[in-house]
Amino acid sequence: MKKTILFDLDGTLTDSQEGILKSIKFALEHFGYDVPDEETLQLFLGPPLVDAFQEHCGMTFEQSEETYFKFRERYGTIGKFENQVYPNIVDLLAKCKTEQYTIAVATAKPEHYAKDILDHFELTPYFDVIVGANYEAGLLHKKEILEKALKLCGNPLTDDNGRRLAFMVGDRKYDVEAANELGCISIGVTYGYGTEAELKEADAEYICDDVDEIADVLDLEEMMVRR
Repeated sequence: MKKTILFDLDGTLTDSQEGILKSIKFALEHFGYDVPDEETLQLFLGPPLVDAFQEHCGMTFEQSEETYFKFRERYGTIGKFENQVYPNIVDLLAKCKTEQYTIAVATAKPEHYAKDILDHFELTPYFDVIVGANYEAGLLHKKEILEKALKLCGNPLTDDNGRRLAFMVGDRKYDVEAANELGCISIGVTYGYGTEAELKEADAEYICDDVDEIADVLDLEEMMVRR
């Protein structure tokens, strides 16, 4: 039976914090807004930025849109490449490719940025499907993005317990909640931007502290299927 694995991008495949936060500060400073403290800025890593600007900076929807478009000016040219691939990610992707998984990216980052980043780090050949946000089309939130990615992956079937035969790997509650709601096997990772407490509260089925542990989960699930 064909296996499917879907990955978040920021905080899961690559450490993109530097470029995102510098571009957020650039946009806020341009319009004269106060820049939140570093702890609050960490909360911008994961959800759609239009939502985060409203929640953490007290902006109206119109102000958050304006700030988001200014963010894109810097991020789209400089920030997206202030980024690095996490250790052992390439090995994990190669393992999944060898074991004939359908491999996808499902990210709340705009899709064209996601594709640029994957191309830049020469990761694109590992993926069968790449789905990101499309602000103009109203595709913003993780559940909708994951749902589209699953459809493009062939809508993996569910087992006798109602679990979809697909893994979703991500570092924030948004990844886990979307995966659980859509019946995927959720794998939360703590090496990104979310905390273990956040992932537990979101009810992640597995929590991994490093990339090698993700491979261990895949092997464990494979053994369970064979029983």
